Amino acid sequence: MYRLSTLVELIYVVRDEQTVFVYRPKQETAVFDEPDALIPVPSFASDLQLTVKDLFAWLLN
Repeated sequence: MYRLSTLVELIYVVRDEQTVFVYRPKQETAVFDEPDALIPVPSFASDLQLTVKDLFAWLLN
């Protein structure tokens, strides 16, 4: 967790083609499992609207 707290804004952990876990420093783990749920993005991509469905479409393409 040292790296998470000092070097990155967030980490995505993808599971079973429908669930995304988002780990952020000093915050509870967030779980996203609804296809239209918006997933948080890093500050450099703040204009991006990323849903669970979009993420899996990219990964499975």
